Amino acid sequence: MNLDDNIFNAFEVVNKTHENVDKLMNYCKNIITEKDGYVLASPKFLRWKSDGDYWAWNTNSFILLFQDTNDCELENEWRDGPVYVLEIDLYNPSVYDMPMVVVAKFEYDNIASWSKGCSPANHYIFYDPLYDFDYEELEGDFVVVELDESYKQRYWGLKRVVCFEVPLTEITGENAYDKIMGNFDRMKKM
Repeated sequence: MNLDDNIFNAFEVVNKTHENVDKLMNYCKNIITEKDGYVLASPKFLRWKSDGDYWAWNTNSFILLFQDTNDCELENEWRDGPVYVLEIDLYNPSVYDMPMVVVAKFEYDNIASWSKGCSPANHYIFYDPLYDFDYEELEGDFVVVELDESYKQRYWGLKRVVCFEVPLTEITGENAYDKIMGNFDRMKKM
């Protein structure tokens, strides 16, 4: 194979991977609203983009935000309760040696003080807390971090994160519901 073929094939693989990520995200959006009492908190997935950094030219982290429909809706259209985060992380070599899915619950001080909506550019608000802290094991495969005051201001009043990680390739049509939405349900009790 020559260099031209390698470049072409690499982009073909990335595009097919993005197509499959889109299918998984759409599945989660549809199943969560049909079955479980969760609502999509932001209509668009969050991602990091930057013209000045080539690392950001290729989207490799996709974040969807959900909230519990049992939590009261606020004037800012958020709900007065945790934000449930689904991240599909295709390439993060400083942390993982494979594509991963991270399912998390973010608890906040005062979500009522937030403005309406969430721009895709707010990716770092929900991405950084998944990776910038030392997590301690909580129960089985779940890990937790309690944030101190210095981080609360940067992350919109974030107090606590509970998360679960699973390799992307372990998620199938048969177990996607349990691996993702089932873990949201388990996190409600933590």
